[in-house]
Amino acid sequence: DEDNPSGIDKIVDQQFEFAKIILDAGLTPIIEPEITINISHKSKAEEILKKSLTKNLNKLNSKQSILLKLTLPEKENFYEELVKHPNVLRVVALSGGYSLTEANKRLEENSGVIASFSRALTQSLFIHQNNDEFNLALEQSISAIATASKT
Repeated sequence: DEDNPSGIDKIVDQQFEFAKIILDAGLTPIIEPEITINISHKSKAEEILKKSLTKNLNKLNSKQSILLKLTLPEKENFYEELVKHPNVLRVVALSGGYSLTEANKRLEENSGVIASFSRALTQSLFIHQNNDEFNLALEQSISAIATASKT
């Protein structure tokens, strides 16, 4: 079930178990519980995820910081509390399969969140492009993503 609180908690708890090992080694972990963009109850799954993340973040001590890598949410500034949480260094957004245009639109709606796009970044790159076409397409994608990240 796509909005199963128990299942989502188990995934987040597992990621924080590994995060604690990484923190103990003096490194900064990235927590990445991706939500599929085309599930029917995405907003509900995001609510459950945010609660689970907050619960686990609140168990960290003041010297432990993590990065969150999350699918762009349905609601504007939905992850604002996580962006401002004292144990979160940064919230970065997965494009998650959205087009570059849609991913950038959603990114602009989420202050303090920056892009970590792979699929959206490379959607306009093709093997048949010559170097100039490839470089121009990549430059345009990077420029658009950078602009959307300035919130």
